[in-house]
Amino acid sequence: MLKTTAALTLAAAMLLPAAGAIASSEVTLTDETKAQITQTLTEQGYEVGKIKVEDGMYEAYAKKDGKKLEIYLNGDLEVVKTDVD
Repeated sequence: MLKTTAALTLAAAMLLPAAGAIASSEVTLTDETKAQITQTLTEQGYEVGKIKVEDGMYEAYAKKDGKKLEIYLNGDLEVVKTDVD
């Protein structure tokens, strides 16, 4: 029983730093980040509207070629998904 408790405690202690790393990678929206996203997407031909954070990613509402789009970017400001609205 003591060996099992010690093994579980050790396993939990090893997982805690990983859980902290995951939590610290969450994106936060600042004025600087909004400006970077706007600049990046504008250079790609988008007309950028509202920008927000959803499901751990940046979400930018934009228009291009007459289409309304939702553009999702990761923490490195790389486009990972685009949905036509």
